[in-house]
Amino acid sequence: MSIINKTRTYLGSLLSIAGGAGAVIVGAYIFSRIKERQETETRLERMEQMLEKLSEEQEKK
Repeated sequence: MSIINKTRTYLGSLLSIAGGAGAVIVGAYIFSRIKERQETETRLERMEQMLEKLSEEQEKK
């Protein structure tokens, strides 16, 4: 019986560690995706501003 209890304890600890590591990895992945999306939006906004500026300059001519 003590071997079974030790096995359960070790497996429980292993599952807890694996779950924690998985949560960290998933959190880091989500954070990187959010950051990437924000950077993309910033680039698009800059491009839109440049296009607006160019169209205004062409209208003046």
